[in-house]
Amino acid sequence: LGFEEMTGRIVESEFWNMDALFMPQFHSARDIHDVYYIKEPKYARDLPKELVKRVKAAHEKGFGTGGKGWRYEFSEEKTARLIMRSQTTACSARKLASADLKNPGKYFAIGRCFRCDVIDAKHLADFNQVEGIVVEEGINLRHLIGLLKLFAKEFCNTDKAKVVPSYFPFTEPSAALYAKHPSLGWIELGGAGIFRPEMVKPLVGRHAPVIAWGIGIDRIAMFRLGLDDIRELFSHDLGFLRTARVV
Repeated sequence: LGFEEMTGRIVESEFWNMDALFMPQFHSARDIHDVYYIKEPKYARDLPKELVKRVKAAHEKGFGTGGKGWRYEFSEEKTARLIMRSQTTACSARKLASADLKNPGKYFAIGRCFRCDVIDAKHLADFNQVEGIVVEEGINLRHLIGLLKLFAKEFCNTDKAKVVPSYFPFTEPSAALYAKHPSLGWIELGGAGIFRPEMVKPLVGRHAPVIAWGIGIDRIAMFRLGLDDIRELFSHDLGFLRTARVV
């Protein structure tokens, strides 16, 4: 499909993981990304000062996007806090702020993510995610929905997929991609949406339409390998490993 690969860091700052995504420092949405904090070193020392200044202005007053921002006092100390990356969207933020960003441009990343989550048949404390963005004038929600349904068909080998409304602080509108698992029913594969101007303008320097998504690779594997428990992907049971499908 013509996508270029983008990369990021496993140990990331709250700036790139959350603040650059216009996720306010007080917001309850951060509870979803219940992160692992790094003990030493505690803070990042390589944050771009001018970019932090622009993101701070977006959080506090909207940065000339027509919005009013979140209207709170942005903490530059908190934004430098080091964590284990909770989402590969941090890679998208870095790419949007990079000098080699193309418009039009299509990018993807595959990365390990970490969250303090309750482990069950659908959730792990560390997981793999594929992230993607398309930057192009005139791109819209219809293009995004078409790509998401294509991914469900190609990745999970199913035509039983649906895109439903959702919520993320950095996209508007926001959507979630679901596919129907043979035994577990409808499973959320990932979130998606159109990046908000308050996120894009500070990073790019001007507003540009950007559609984005993040899909769980481990949940895709549940479809491809016929699993009904995500924990089996990391099983040490020799009986299971000797009989499990690998492709």
